[in-house]
Amino acid sequence: MKLTNLFAILLLVCWYLNAGAQETNMNIDPSREVIHTILPADGIVPYLPRDSGYYSEPVILSPQIGFKPLVNFFFRPETTSNYKEAGMREDTGHLNFYLRGDFGAKISLPKNIDLVANLQSYGVYTRSFGPLDQNLTLYEAYVDMKKLDRRDHLSVRFGRMSLGKYGTEILVGDDDFTKGRSFESVRFRYKTNSSVSDVMWVQLYQAAPDSAGFEWNHPIFLGNFNTIHLSDHFHIDANLIYIIDQFNNGYRTQVFMPDLRMYGNTSHLKYSAEVILQTGQARGIITDAVHGKVNANAVEASAGYFTAEEKFSVDATYYRGSGDDDPTDDNLKSYNVLWQNEHRRFGYIDAFKGSNVQAATLHINWNAGKLVTTGIHAVYANVLESKDRSTGIASIANLNTLNTDSKAIGIGADWYINYYFSHNLNMQLSASVFSPGDYFTAVNGIDKTMMRLYLMMALKI
Repeated sequence: MKLTNLFAILLLVCWYLNAGAQETNMNIDPSREVIHTILPADGIVPYLPRDSGYYSEPVILSPQIGFKPLVNFFFRPETTSNYKEAGMREDTGHLNFYLRGDFGAKISLPKNIDLVANLQSYGVYTRSFGPLDQNLTLYEAYVDMKKLDRRDHLSVRFGRMSLGKYGTEILVGDDDFTKGRSFESVRFRYKTNSSVSDVMWVQLYQAAPDSAGFEWNHPIFLGNFNTIHLSDHFHIDANLIYIIDQFNNGYRTQVFMPDLRMYGNTSHLKYSAEVILQTGQARGIITDAVHGKVNANAVEASAGYFTAEEKFSVDATYYRGSGDDDPTDDNLKSYNVLWQNEHRRFGYIDAFKGSNVQAATLHINWNAGKLVTTGIHAVYANVLESKDRSTGIASIANLNTLNTDSKAIGIGADWYINYYFSHNLNMQLSASVFSPGDYFTAVNGIDKTMMRLYLMMALKI
């Protein structure tokens, strides 16, 4: 079956189902916040922080104990042309399958205590290489203690957990599109009607290079995240992160990361502006006699327009993650991407990372009905420095033999249609086109347009 015919059939089916749903569900609350929470976020920048706790109320097994199964399942078949998956040196075979499943349960005990255990399976299957990266790991296992003070504002969560989503995820995101991120951690949360404050300790693990001659598995992440709602139209995120003993380009670094964001909406306009600084000290991993400094930054600003009930919206975003103009000195100027949700930020082309990158995006979204949304996400990007400490879309070896002065990564566009079948099952059809720039071609050897078509089915219970 030709792709054009497939598109036509799927569009017709979605239109028919949506029309039928509008005729039969006239008395159902049409709130989009409830039903539209299953598909991973695409190129849309969310303007309100959202925690990763998507669990609904548990089933009551007894007067004091509740049980809730946790299921989070993504299935994504795709077809590609001239496309190299991240980390692959060649096209993965034009037909790939991605599977992710989170399977677990939450038990609610007396005195507001929840026990959560969650296993994750993630696999990539390609026609050229066969199954890749198959595993079944412990994704989450934590205790959540709530309402610890008299006003019911304080809670603490400890164990292995996803850190969740903070702001636009320019710094911390759980990457719900592919394999999720989780860490051993302790998180204290104080939540009121006008603010949310998190203090957390996170144990990181990082392998040292072979030249170090020893294991490297002990960096520490300390974070304080605060969201303050000053009015219905103006909100502030104020965060401070301190990372101890993280390896970065031959150095052991101690880095402070202050992060400030202002966002909100007024009338039919919405806005968001964020700046992150990375500053600190660095010492050689082999000898402490080598000293360096960390001085990097990232900024993101967006503005948009939306109609009544967000029937139609358009957003424009500018992103910049600093690069390093002299990768041979002792000053680390490349923005260190921690757990940024790069996929949502840069769209489905998945061609570059968030360090040493300057990008502009345009996102247009149309809620065609209560259950159908369609739109376009476009991005243009270039590197700031052609030779940089951060690998970004390239390897250091490739950068040393670079034969172009161009800094153009390329331009891409993604069309999608979402069908929100129910509160538990959503589907998305997306087509992506990426035209590589001269820099991307020089580094990766691809000078042809990369294309990608996939269907995603997402289930959450």
